[in-house]
Amino acid sequence: MTRKYILLLIFLLPVLIPLLSFILWAMKDNRPLKILIYDMTVPYKERDEHKSFSWVLIHEKFTSPDQLNRPDVNYKGFFPLNDFKFITKDFQKFSTKEVLQVADSLDMAYYTDTYGVYANEWYRDTLINERSSRVYGGLNNNDLVLLKRMQDSSKLVIAEFNFLASPTPRLIRVQAEELLDIKWTGWVGRYYDPLDTLVNHDIPNWARRLYKKQYGQPWDFHNPGILFVNEDDRIVVLEMNRTLAEEVPWIYTSQYGQQKYDLPQEITYPYWFEILECGESNRVVSKYKIYTNPQGKKMLADNGIPDVFPCVIENKEKNYYYLAGDFCDNPIYIESAKFTGVSYFHKFFYDKYNYIDRTPFFWHFFRPMMSNILEEYNYQLEMKRKLGLGKVPGSNAN
Repeated sequence: MTRKYILLLIFLLPVLIPLLSFILWAMKDNRPLKILIYDMTVPYKERDEHKSFSWVLIHEKFTSPDQLNRPDVNYKGFFPLNDFKFITKDFQKFSTKEVLQVADSLDMAYYTDTYGVYANEWYRDTLINERSSRVYGGLNNNDLVLLKRMQDSSKLVIAEFNFLASPTPRLIRVQAEELLDIKWTGWVGRYYDPLDTLVNHDIPNWARRLYKKQYGQPWDFHNPGILFVNEDDRIVVLEMNRTLAEEVPWIYTSQYGQQKYDLPQEITYPYWFEILECGESNRVVSKYKIYTNPQGKKMLADNGIPDVFPCVIENKEKNYYYLAGDFCDNPIYIESAKFTGVSYFHKFFYDKYNYIDRTPFFWHFFRPMMSNILEEYNYQLEMKRKLGLGKVPGSNAN
């Protein structure tokens, strides 16, 4: 091969590689899977709160039979329109019979975010970091009917962060906890870099007020750290070099989880998480770890906050997973899902030393975990169909 052709090939590689990658993805067969995405927190049309799951569905070509290649439209919850108008689609006004029929028509359900939409973020006023009235959100009784039916039918259910928290009514929460054999402690937390409110405008204004009310002194933090908030408005702030030995929460995965879901042994997690207690019927696949100094350890203990707590919970008997973090909300480019092998280039998409970037978490943790969960479940469905064993999820059997 002459030097001329070698140079031409080198010049064309940036075009040929993506083109070949897209062609290989397009040639893969669609795999019909009737999936409900339930997202109540969609204040913007970008739908960031469930974009990560949609990415996996597109990349792995798991599609609804009636919405091939468009898995993102198969969700219920909040639908933003133009000029501050919106519609909601959920099961609140359904009869029990109608909810059961929906459950019977599905293969799986993913509850990505039940927190909801609030007036300040929806109407985009100047008090965006303040608490405000709810526009929409929270589980209702029919949501539990759907969840119970899915469990009884051994259909895959995945739920994540804020499934149990406000604004879900306490009675509904308790019933959901019983179904999942978990208990929310009332605590949620998030990593911030920095904790300085003059620099980091993501820190809620109400957090500063709660801190001053509880401790009688102003918010005086400047380094990275972790904010904990309880549903009763108690607040704990841990700061690097004061009370933290490591500035960001870490996730550690068991050997079982590493082998089964291709998860890393350890990874940092820089976003919202919740502190749960897990029942004996469940398996804890991954755990959070907060690294403190002695002063920070005492602060956690005084508030009943553990420094190690469940992260990924699995129940194989009832076929559900609970993810104790806002895992589905990651800053990813959805169109990149349409390229086979794109994960091999993920190191070029982020800075691994930038803790606040959630992109590494998507590529190293969420994507492999979700892909493996879906692959295993799809294989089980295929085997059931081939062998004719029992009711097939998605068959509309009553």
